Amino acid sequence: QTKPSTAKKVKTYLRQIFQWAIALKKRKDKENPAQMDGTLGVLMEPLQKNKKEKQNYASCPVKDIPQLMSEIHSYNSISARACEFSILTATRSKAVRFAQWNEFDLEKGIWVIPMEHDKIKIPNRDRTIFLSEQALSLLKNLPRFNSTELVFPSNRGSHLSDCGINMFLRGLHEKKFTEDGIGWIDPHKTKKTGKSCIITVHGTARATFRTWAKDDELGNNRKFDQEAVELCLLHSKNDAYNGAYDRAKLEKERRFVMDCWGKYCYSRLDK
Repeated sequence: QTKPSTAKKVKTYLRQIFQWAIALKKRKDKENPAQMDGTLGVLMEPLQKNKKEKQNYASCPVKDIPQLMSEIHSYNSISARACEFSILTATRSKAVRFAQWNEFDLEKGIWVIPMEHDKIKIPNRDRTIFLSEQALSLLKNLPRFNSTELVFPSNRGSHLSDCGINMFLRGLHEKKFTEDGIGWIDPHKTKKTGKSCIITVHGTARATFRTWAKDDELGNNRKFDQEAVELCLLHSKNDAYNGAYDRAKLEKERRFVMDCWGKYCYSRLDK
């Protein structure tokens, strides 16, 4: 009731575990008890009425991104680099945290996210991220560890946790809060909810990028092809045929968008 996103993840994991057990005949009953179209859905129906309204992830205002990236860049930790890279590439945390070196072609400037690390599990969909000069520089300056293929390993050699990267941002917030009494918050969401909403990696990497790409004060609404921007976020074509006829990848435009985003993110560093 209070943590709907966590509850949804747990339900998904349980459904997958039961499905695995049924497939290997470790469970005699072929009904998956974690499917919402079965008994569980009936039992949970009354709870849906009181379910907490889904909230958008708190994000950094577009105008503050150069300052935020400058602060993140000043820290020399894997969490800082992972956070920075996620924002530079406008990608989800899981893809970054689980990223391995064999997914990258640094000469061509591309990163192909494997299906298992993508939110959408449709086979053969385009999961190519075009890397800006800033993102490439970050990768080339990272240390490589013989013990793991992970690009952003934790101190234990395993992948970073989503909580760990957000805790890094929370640390930046607390530091800034002691200086200005405001910190790194999402002013729009804070005003809407009436409580301080600290920025998140997901919100900043995804929502801030999308807002920047359509910002009319910066002229980006006319500067960028908005369909290409959606493809930069790996959003599928939204039509009745799921893009079956339109197969244009808009590579040139996507590279242009990501290059401009990288320059904007680092605009304070370059001065």
